[in-house]
Amino acid sequence: MSQTIKVSRQDIIWGYFAQFFSIASGIIILPMVLRMLSAEEVGMNYLMLSVGQLVTLVDFGFSPQFGRNVTYVYSGAQRLLKNGIETLDSSVKVEINYSLLAALIQTARWIYRLMGGVVLLLMLTAGTGYVYQVTAGFSNLPNSLLIWLIYSAGVFFQIYYSYYSALLTGSGKIKESKKAMVYSNVLKIVLTYVLLYAGYGLLGVVIANFIYPFLTRYLSYRYYFTAGLRQTLSSYKVSVTEKIALFKTLWHNSKKLGITTLSGYLTYGASTLLAGIYLSLEEVASYGLMIQLIGLIGGISGIMFTIYQPRFASLRVSDNKTLFRKEVAYTMTIFYSFFVIGTILLITVAPYAIRFIGSNTTLPGASILLACAGFRLLDHNFWNLCQTVIAGNDFPFLKSCLFTGLGITVGCYISLSWLHLGLWGIVLSTGLAQSAYNNWYWPRIILKQMNIGSLSFLKEGYREALLRLHI
Repeated sequence: MSQTIKVSRQDIIWGYFAQFFSIASGIIILPMVLRMLSAEEVGMNYLMLSVGQLVTLVDFGFSPQFGRNVTYVYSGAQRLLKNGIETLDSSVKVEINYSLLAALIQTARWIYRLMGGVVLLLMLTAGTGYVYQVTAGFSNLPNSLLIWLIYSAGVFFQIYYSYYSALLTGSGKIKESKKAMVYSNVLKIVLTYVLLYAGYGLLGVVIANFIYPFLTRYLSYRYYFTAGLRQTLSSYKVSVTEKIALFKTLWHNSKKLGITTLSGYLTYGASTLLAGIYLSLEEVASYGLMIQLIGLIGGISGIMFTIYQPRFASLRVSDNKTLFRKEVAYTMTIFYSFFVIGTILLITVAPYAIRFIGSNTTLPGASILLACAGFRLLDHNFWNLCQTVIAGNDFPFLKSCLFTGLGITVGCYISLSWLHLGLWGIVLSTGLAQSAYNNWYWPRIILKQMNIGSLSFLKEGYREALLRLHI
């Protein structure tokens, strides 16, 4: 029987726990890596991490698109559309279309295997050539070729198995998805410590990273593919023609999201590269620290909203507009509250905390911190509300995102190279370019579609928060 995806208290608790643990795991491993690896190994490690972050762009928006379509199927959709969704009468019980679900899973498995293969090929060819250059022909770092090959294989399996997370969250098994993430991270941390103490150096780190996706896959498979579901899905055979047709349906909007994601990556990457050219290393470090901390505030503040995304998609299918608006208002209110509190702590507490730990890098002044955090709040508000539209399988803001990204890059260049505005130039170029259109136009349009004004939206959100949190 189809179902409207619901979010339980345990889903929320595990969501926050997984996010905090993800942040903490890096903090736990980093001191050990810095203490027990040579400078060359640390440099190689950061190089591989940078490559790993870059290759995730090959996903090109497919994972969130796949997850949303899994939610549509579990909510009773009998067919998947390129634009929009098949809405259903919430009063009528509809069976899950297991034939469509089987086709969706097999198509995802096929696509992720292909994506992983492309990445592996690039890493083993162009990537190996690059590593050959930076390691002076694999000579200035012991086992550098073996390290790179193991790391490349690990990235392949991480990409190939990543569709399991989308399966779990899309089907409403949010808690199980977070459990798999936490348990796998625990194993990675333990293995890293053991192998480093055993004297394996960077080779031990990549071995731990190589094993990590296998545990994630094992746990995710156990959580999702119950005996009954395996038996049901085994009776459906999906042809290559069906897979290609379904891929075209999914690709229609995932490519738009992917282009926007790539645009955002290149935009902020370009601003950092320009900062490295026109600013001192101290200023670049200060800017990077500020962006990292504000990004942390945004990530923690948005946990509730992220957890609820499968429910948003499910409510789109059932066409329950009133409940959909209440859920969005509630999660956005949680986001606003956490972000404001985080910004206050950033300005008042963070500078003292950084000095207390003896950091050689300092934060910019309070005025820059406040301006950057304020602009980022508007950015997150725009993008989160856009996610509610994407939940309905629509993506009308592609062009504005691309033009804004171009404007940010040009603005950063002018403000740094011609006007010599320093950090203020980057902050203002980024913030004003977004605020010129995206940060006000799309939120206004989206709230209008919900038949609610900005002030009423805030009031409804805080009212829902008080009711649900029993305050």
